Amino acid sequence: MLNEQQLRDILTTKLFSGNMPPDFINFCLTHGRIRYYAPKQYLYFSGDEGNTVYFLISGRVRLYLMGEFTEKIIRVLKPPVFFPEIILDGKPYPHSALCIEDTEVLSIDRHTFMRFIESNPSLLWIFYRELALDLRRSYRQIRNLSLGDARLRLGAKLFALAHVHGLKSKNGILITIPLSATELAGMCSLARESVSRILTELKEVKIIEINKRNITVLDMQTLRVWIHERAARSRSLN
Repeated sequence: MLNEQQLRDILTTKLFSGNMPPDFINFCLTHGRIRYYAPKQYLYFSGDEGNTVYFLISGRVRLYLMGEFTEKIIRVLKPPVFFPEIILDGKPYPHSALCIEDTEVLSIDRHTFMRFIESNPSLLWIFYRELALDLRRSYRQIRNLSLGDARLRLGAKLFALAHVHGLKSKNGILITIPLSATELAGMCSLARESVSRILTELKEVKIIEINKRNITVLDMQTLRVWIHERAARSRSLN
């Protein structure tokens, strides 16, 4: 549990690359409410009224869409981050948000938040840059999901996860989010059986190591080369 000064330090130095002015930090601390969630608790569901915006302070949150038979994981958030930016338009939440570990958020009423932003329009440029980054991330995700080669799709996702959620270990880069084949399948829009088969292949060629639900990329450069080789092969077949 963070005290107010620790929370202020996080919002001041880490959120939005440390670009937020003191007035914004003071507003968040005055009007925000700290909430704690256990693993597998939901912040909100797709279709709920978008009445609250959040700052993720600690823990991790999975954003996903639930279809009739499948779950599509959009993104796994790590702190500190503001979300979901998309409800600033006043419409319902377009996805669900599930805590995957003990999580601490600072929540603010959307209407209160929007009134402050409207009174301080210079902040819009900072939010715009963050939205632009998210849009680029979405384009990259769409591009990766459009790849016909299942191995290329999964390899690109593992590389991205290791880059964003990786922790250096004695064997390589540990992806710090425990992931099952089913969860990876949801991230890549692949069948679970295909993911299991490709993970086995990557283990056999010593690119990854798996211990239960923990995946370690043994060498990022080797994985990068493997992805590029798959991409070149895929292009040659088209």
